[in-house]
Order: sequence, then C-alpha cells, then structure tokens
Amino acid sequence: TKRPRLSRRTRGPHSRLMAAPGLEVGTRLRAKYIDGVQYRAEVIAISESKKRAKAPVKVRFDGYDESSDTWLPLEDLSSRALRKAAAQAGKSDGTAKGKAKAKAKPEAKAKAKSKARAKAKAAEAPDPNKTPCDELIIASWVIPIEGEVQQDAAIAVRDGLIIEVLAAAEAEAKYSPKRRSNLPGKALMPGFVNAHTHASMVYMRGISDDIMLHEWLTGTVWPMEGALADEDFCREGATLAAAEMIRSGTTCAHDMYFFPGSTLEAWTKVGFRGVVGIICIEFPFPKYGMGPDDFISKGLAAMAATKDNPLVRWDVAAHAPYTVTDATFLRLKEITQTHSLKLHIHLHETAAECEESEKGNTEHFACHKSDQKCTPLKNLDRLGLADSRLIAVHMTCLKDEEIELLAKNGSSVVHCPTSNMKLASGVCRVADLLKAGVNVALGTDGASSHNSLDMLGELKLAAILAKQTAKDPTVVPAAQALRMATLNGAKALGLDDKIGSLVPGKAADIIAIDVDTVETLPSPCTVGPKGFDPVTHIVYSSTRDQVTDVWVAGKRLLRGRRLTTVRTKVLRDTAKKWSDKVMEIAKPESPKE
Repeated sequence: TKRPRLSRRTRGPHSRLMAAPGLEVGTRLRAKYIDGVQYRAEVIAISESKKRAKAPVKVRFDGYDESSDTWLPLEDLSSRALRKAAAQAGKSDGTAKGKAKAKAKPEAKAKAKSKARAKAKAAEAPDPNKTPCDELIIASWVIPIEGEVQQDAAIAVRDGLIIEVLAAAEAEAKYSPKRRSNLPGKALMPGFVNAHTHASMVYMRGISDDIMLHEWLTGTVWPMEGALADEDFCREGATLAAAEMIRSGTTCAHDMYFFPGSTLEAWTKVGFRGVVGIICIEFPFPKYGMGPDDFISKGLAAMAATKDNPLVRWDVAAHAPYTVTDATFLRLKEITQTHSLKLHIHLHETAAECEESEKGNTEHFACHKSDQKCTPLKNLDRLGLADSRLIAVHMTCLKDEEIELLAKNGSSVVHCPTSNMKLASGVCRVADLLKAGVNVALGTDGASSHNSLDMLGELKLAAILAKQTAKDPTVVPAAQALRMATLNGAKALGLDDKIGSLVPGKAADIIAIDVDTVETLPSPCTVGPKGFDPVTHIVYSSTRDQVTDVWVAGKRLLRGRRLTTVRTKVLRDTAKKWSDKVMEIAKPESPKE
C-alpha cells in the first residue's frame, strides 16, 4: 500500500527519508559533491537524528578514504539510484514471504551497518609489521620536480612532512597509514609558489581594465585603496585570495600589501603558507601609516608577533625605485642584514622607468628617487642591495650586463607575464636569464592587474611567451616552466629547503591534478618527448579546474575541488559587501543641472 503523504504540519524531521524507501548502507549511487557535478559514491550511514534532518545520508566518494565522508541531503543524491532502491524495497507483496523479507530488512540493515563499522575500524588499526604514517597518497603519477617522474606511485606523509616517495605497490606493503587517499588518473606534484601578488586586491578585480600602468595606479588603485583598504579589507580579501589560490593549486604565496599581520591572520586560519613583506613606500597611507618610519615599525612589530608560526616567513617589501628614496633603501638594507631578510621590490617594470632614471628626469613619474643617472638596478647595486637577497619583480627592461650582474650576485627574478602583457609594460628576457644561471620564479601579480591568481595559466603563458620572444621553441621546456612555478619560487623566497619539490624531509605541500579528463585525453602513459607525458599535459593542456586536491604541511585544504577550511558562502557574502563599497566609490557622479 502507498504511504500516506504527510502534511507540512504533521511531517516529522525524518519523514524525508520516506521518499527513498530501500535506501540503505551499501547502496551505490551518484551524488553531488561540488558545483553540481555528480560522482560515484556509496552510502555508508543513514541518520535519524534530528541534527541530521537536513542531510541524513552519509556517503563516501570513490577513490577517497574516510576523510572524504560527507553528509548529504536527499536532493543531492541521484534520483535514478533512489528509484531503483525504492523499486527493490517495493518487491514485498504482502505474502508471508514478503512480510518476512520486510521484517528482516531492519535486521539486515543493522548487520550491514555493524559490518561497515567493523571494516572501517579494522582499516584504521595500525599494522605492527608496517611503518606507521599519517597518510598515504597514491596516484597514477608523481612529479617530484627534483628526481624522476614516477608512474603508479605514492607519497607517505607523517607529522606534516614527506617521509618517502615510492612505488604504490611498495608503499602498500611498507606503510600502515591512518588515512589512505587513492587518486587514480591524478598526478601529484609540489604546490605552486606564487612568488609575487597583492592578495587583498581581489576585491578590485576588473574595476580598471585596459589602461596604462600610470593611469591605473594613480587614477584607480591608489584612490580606491585609500578609501577602502583597512584591516578588515585586507583580512577578508586575503581569505578570498587564499581560497582562489588553493583551488588553483597554489600552496604558498608572497604578499606585498598593507596590514601584513591581517593577511597572515587570514592565511593561518585557512592553513595557507605565506611570505609577507614589511611594506615601505615614501608617501602616507592614512589607514595604515604615515610614512616609512611608521610602516617599518608596524612591520617589525607584526613580524615579532608571528615569529613562532611555522607557515609564516617575512621579508622587506619596498614598493619601487620611483616610490622609495636612497635614504630609505639604506635603512631597509640595515633591516635585511639585522634580521636576515630578503628585499622584495617592483623593479624595471617599464622601459620608461629605466630610460627616465638614466636621464635623471626627476619630473617624470617613473624616474627613480635618486640623484644617480643610471638604471634602478645599477643604483641598487651601488647601495649594496643587488645581492642574493634581492627578489626583483617584473624586470621587463634588461641589458646584457645587468643580466650578468644578477647572475653573478645570485639575485632572483619574478616573472609576471600576464600582468606585464595586460598593462603593456614589456616582456622579461626569461630565456636569457635562465641561460645565464639566474633563478627565475613566477608570480601572478594582483588580481586587479591580472584579474586572477591562476598559476597554471601563468606557467603556460611563461613557457610560450619565452619561446616567441627568443624565436626558439626549445627554450623554457615544460619541465623548466613547472620548476619555475615551484622550486624556483621557493628558492626566490628562501624556502627551497622546506618546499618546492617532493623529496623526503620537505613539507607535504602537495597538489593533485586530474590528467585523465576529457580535456587531456589521450591520458599520459609515458615520460619523455615521444609519448603522452604527464608534465607536458599539465603545462600545455591543463587548467586550474583540474586541480582536485591540495595539502599544506600535510593538512588537506581541498578535497575533490571542495575547500575544507573556508566556507564558500562566507566568501560570497564578504565579496558582496566589499563590491558594494567599491561600486559606491567607482560610480560616476550625476551630471549637474
């Protein structure tokens, strides 16, 4: 007989389960996980608790361990699977046999639940004959950056560190993990290192496009920052930026912006690794400081307050030669030496910056604030700042002797191709820098000039642009581009002993990229130029939407494209709040009558 339909008034908290008779532990189905996409899953629990009334069904997605278990509402489960379960349940026809079957059903259900619990408990129990580890991540490919690419391999993680990278079969025989993640069709590699960005500027994404750098800075960015950029703006903007970067496969970024302490507060809460700068610029920023003295003292105080945070690193962030004087540079030099910090700076961003500085044309916006008639790089070298501590961002205008100087002194360059091209600032001579032995890393710059924080898109563009600029398709091959986006970035930020490659002893900052999607078929099957190579698939064929899972220091921040440490709704709500404020400032004035 049909079950009576309950009215809204009489419907109980669990009556929704009546819509799916026959749904039980072990039922195979498809379930929505994120962005409306359905994945194969198995029901592992059904709750009748009032607390679980809205999401009473617990599922485990194929290819994931118990850490991926998720409670879902019925509407997120495949209707076809539910109809099939209901049809199976409806086979009881009222006969003695049918009644006995119906009566036995709860007993079978309880038995299945007990069996599932016992199986899960047994899986969690450590094997005394194996080496314990916190997590074993098994995938079709492991691309360590340092070392050979391995097929059907695994990474063993303990206490947030990589303890071994080895063949999957060997790993299964050797390790007894607390958690196991099976990721068929995925490639594991170190997380991307975004070596230069302005995180909180995500709230100014797209408000001032298709204009020149000077107009963009003075007409839009600086006035908007002066009106909006307070602690909340920076904290909430950094949270959104971290979420975007995590979903793009970035696990560490350098931020040059005001309120660095607020940025670190947000990133630490999310679990994101960050390097922030003691920002310095000559003119005041009333919401943060009134000049270099104020900026430096606040930066040093924030650095002292976060000295015990393992996810945090600091450096000195001088804005640019055209906004920082020689006297201030000498003060910053003393700070870098006293505290063993690097100097991060926008340098040689445009041809005008170099040309006007050589002329000594102090009336020009782009001329460096020095009485020396030379390029800004040569002036920094004169001041003793163009050494191994220098992180020079952009470098679109370089002479041969300057490339030799960078190589000789062990300086690093951060290449931001998308931002430079969008603002028509120039093109960095990446191939020549690499040939000379200069460490070249990659950065997205801020989302206000780049419009995204997508490192996968950045590394593809960097590789292709270098070939076009050099008129040589062999320069910056795929493996080199991948290294620029990972280990080279770590080296530039002084973190190459901790991150940037998948080797024992380094932090488990790991990402998984799906290389078995429609967009990357045929799937990788070999390593090298004569075959379907996972490295070239990632560099030339993949997009950030294929990043499925992310770990930082062994903590999973992204699981199956779903953020684990920040809620999307909160991101949307805060973005709406700030976008309303941006539009209030940006809207044109009404014409006067």
